[in-house]
Amino acid sequence: MLYYKKVNLNNKNDSLTQIYHFIGAGSTVLDVGCASGALAKALKQKKNCAVYGLEGNTQNVNLALNSDCFAEINLQDLNQLRDSDYPDYQAKFDHIVCGDVLEHLYEPDIVLAKLTSYLKPAGTMIISLPNVAHASIKANLLMDDFSYTPLGILDRTHLHFYTYRGIARLLADNGLDIVGVSVVTMPEDGYQPSPVAKLPPAVRQFILDDIHSHIMQYVMCCRFVPQRRNRYSANLRAMKNITPITAAEKDFAFLLKRFIITKLAGLCPVLEKLRIRR
Repeated sequence: MLYYKKVNLNNKNDSLTQIYHFIGAGSTVLDVGCASGALAKALKQKKNCAVYGLEGNTQNVNLALNSDCFAEINLQDLNQLRDSDYPDYQAKFDHIVCGDVLEHLYEPDIVLAKLTSYLKPAGTMIISLPNVAHASIKANLLMDDFSYTPLGILDRTHLHFYTYRGIARLLADNGLDIVGVSVVTMPEDGYQPSPVAKLPPAVRQFILDDIHSHIMQYVMCCRFVPQRRNRYSANLRAMKNITPITAAEKDFAFLLKRFIITKLAGLCPVLEKLRIRR
């Protein structure tokens, strides 16, 4: 699947914008699952970064090559990444970005272990993951519905699902200390078929009183620290201690996108191709 997206630095409620702000000017960056190169373009043009890419989709790689924003880009199925691959990447990067990548992999732990060897000792791993405990998912589960969608939290290509607790554990188990967290919010109905308003008022309010019910994605900046005790507890505190930058609104763009995804899902691939051709 193609994932074509532009970086709008004026939109703080966006995972690519938040990832961008975790990256230092003039740094060397590995963008894992770099798609068509939107983040690399912003980093090269505005922060003078040297960006390297790994991407598993041939069409995305071709688009990324045409952007002329990469020092190097490789067509790579991350599920097939081996310890012997890219020996020159060992301890090379100031930042490694996994933007909405790990949930698509068969064994994200194995891939993380390989990628951390590419970090400089003081480097950071920047990871974004969707939140399966968003209000829309909770509500639809209570209505016996777990519908996959073309895009969003239940993107049909997702193999793993995480709450903030699961993210804290995933990172802790892979030697990663969370040093910064930001979040992307989404209106309560998300892209699931049934609106939250269908629930009994008390149940609906219980869900909406939980701050994590409003979060679509978490963006974590992490350091690899192999030896540390109580890492999970520290990561969990970091994930709990969050304040959304902005509450998501049900504006026209969101309502239109929700309508297409829930009612006209077959149009999504066509619209994606049209966006790329513009």
